[in-house]
Amino acid sequence: MGTFKKILLKIADVFGFHKDSKYVNNYLHRANIRSGIFMSLIVAALELGLIIRQHHEYIIPMTQEGGNYFELLFNYTSLFWLLMFMGFTMFAYTLFYLHKDKTHSKVHLISVIVIASFGLLLCFQLPFEKRLQAYNPKKLVDTILLIAFYASIASFQACTIVASILIYKKKNIEFVTSVLVIILFAACCLVFGVKVSYSDFFSSTEQKQIICFLTMVIYVACLLIWKPYISILVLSVIFFGFLAMIKNNAGVRPLPDGDELNYVTFYISLTTISVAIYNQRLMEARKDEELELLATKDKLTDLYSFQYFLTLCKDKIHNDNLEIDSWIYLFMDIASFKVLNDQKGFETGNEFLINVGKILTKLFPTGIIARQSDDHFAAFVPSDDIQYKLKELEIDIKLLDQDIRPGVNIGGCLLYKLNEDPHISIEKARYACSSIKHVMSKNYAQYDEGLHKTYNLVQYIVSQIDEAVKNDWIKAYYQPVVYSKDHKLCGVEALARWIDPKYGFLNPGVFINALEDAQLAYKVDLAILEIVCRNMRKVLDNNQTIVPTSINISRSDFSIVDVPSEIVKITSKYNIPCKYLHIEITESALLDEHVNLEDSMRRIKEAGFSLWLDDFGSGYSSFNTLKDYSFDVLKLDMEFLKGFDTNKKSKPLIKSIIEMANQIGMRTLAEGVETIEQATFLKEIGCEKLQGYLFSKPITYEELNDNIASGKLNIADVLD
Repeated sequence: MGTFKKILLKIADVFGFHKDSKYVNNYLHRANIRSGIFMSLIVAALELGLIIRQHHEYIIPMTQEGGNYFELLFNYTSLFWLLMFMGFTMFAYTLFYLHKDKTHSKVHLISVIVIASFGLLLCFQLPFEKRLQAYNPKKLVDTILLIAFYASIASFQACTIVASILIYKKKNIEFVTSVLVIILFAACCLVFGVKVSYSDFFSSTEQKQIICFLTMVIYVACLLIWKPYISILVLSVIFFGFLAMIKNNAGVRPLPDGDELNYVTFYISLTTISVAIYNQRLMEARKDEELELLATKDKLTDLYSFQYFLTLCKDKIHNDNLEIDSWIYLFMDIASFKVLNDQKGFETGNEFLINVGKILTKLFPTGIIARQSDDHFAAFVPSDDIQYKLKELEIDIKLLDQDIRPGVNIGGCLLYKLNEDPHISIEKARYACSSIKHVMSKNYAQYDEGLHKTYNLVQYIVSQIDEAVKNDWIKAYYQPVVYSKDHKLCGVEALARWIDPKYGFLNPGVFINALEDAQLAYKVDLAILEIVCRNMRKVLDNNQTIVPTSINISRSDFSIVDVPSEIVKITSKYNIPCKYLHIEITESALLDEHVNLEDSMRRIKEAGFSLWLDDFGSGYSSFNTLKDYSFDVLKLDMEFLKGFDTNKKSKPLIKSIIEMANQIGMRTLAEGVETIEQATFLKEIGCEKLQGYLFSKPITYEELNDNIASGKLNIADVLD
């Protein structure tokens, strides 16, 4: 029974007994409209050809025999002129309809109205039709068909004018009127075919032709590709209605049996073709709909995709004539979503994101909402009561999970330039959001003048990084590292500095963070590595004492370039021994789930370079880091030394970390040393190396050499 039911459902689907989506209906309708382009041109071309033929074969010879030219032209070509202008009107209308989303130019509208109006005027020649004036009761059907033909042409032309105006004015009933235009166009063709073939069949000639009818039925079938059961019903009425008309006058001239069989065969063939064309179009429509959904909808939340969101924002601004500051772009970042995912699983996380989408849709019913990526959402909404609604949003999101109570960080950017790319506005909102990411007391920031200046600087940094590297705006500054026992120079750390021709000395925290966010920090890191190796080569070539240098590698580098290969390539280029170069990796990089460092770190060690763990204690420090990874040196973050004299916990905490590092075979270095007291304490608890302003701030390569030459910095006897 299950298989039989499936077969029935499949048959029902083939014949159109199903409900189509709005997209599929529009797709099929536009396909019919496109068919109208070719059908209308064919009709216009055929009728023009018939006019020329009638003119040469009948009108000119009869005119030469004394006949009235205009009277003959009217009698022999009146119907052809009507059909020709009907074709031109349909052609102009279909082009206008298919391009209605791109342009609403008055020129297009006027062209349709002018052609249709001229075609409508031709309908007023009906009273002058000789066939109507010479009324014969025996030719009642001919007379009715003639009047019906004129009426259908007039209705079509009038409907086309109305439909074109509705398209121009973007009225909601334009779909209905366009369907009516197609129906009336098909009706005109059909009535003409019936009239000509009916007259020909019962004419006094021996050629009993119904070719015109069959040709026009093909036009109708091609134009009206609707659901198969409708097409079959329409074609059945047309075919068997015409057959009944002929058989009703069988006494005058019967249809031969062979012709009747061919007639039925033609009907079956045409209906089969109509069903096949419909199902082919339906399959294409469904496939296109699926592709469009992938392109326009977020698969998980059913919100808009980000790219389509940007398009909708542009259309909204353009079509609705929005006022400045009346709408606002929002960028939303769910706080603690990773915790929720880790603790409760991806299914719960996905359900959470779906519910966030529902909350946003409910809060902003007139807005445009999208999921940008992961747990990030974007919106373009009215700015009225925005603070109140965002507070409500925060409460609703917290209520989605009573255990973790996730929050939301939101950045806003008011619509202040109608021609600004929505993508730029969202990036500004994102920037505003990032400015409060670590501010616990605040969850909303609006893009303002202060942020605008910083944002422009960030955009400048990202866009000019290649120029900065090429033109040596990126400099390597060196901060000395000394032994704690005697404060003699045992190494340096190379730090990136950007001296810009426009902005001057850029804050490292600004340009490094900007480049890391844009995943371009590797360009600075590799540039510094190149500078360091080039300087080392000079020292080696001059047979001077070379001071080991440590290089910082940003965590984003590992996901963009092959870091071990780049290090080996550059050091090999300058023939720098591995022992002179140390690679620093921040602890936060090891906590980034998107970057797998284990293989890269292994290859760096195998290449002979020393690995240092930078900024230990700067964030969520984990002793698993020390257990799972093999580092040569642990660099204690300067934050530990803040409050050194006032916080009683600082000294025992620092001491325990140094002792632990020594016990597991790691050498130690403390950053941020600013006082003799700090240096003395670190020496006493076993910290081997020190770095900080007590010994030197970061200085240029030239200053470093001058300090060494002057004795301000004394190089240790043993460098490692």
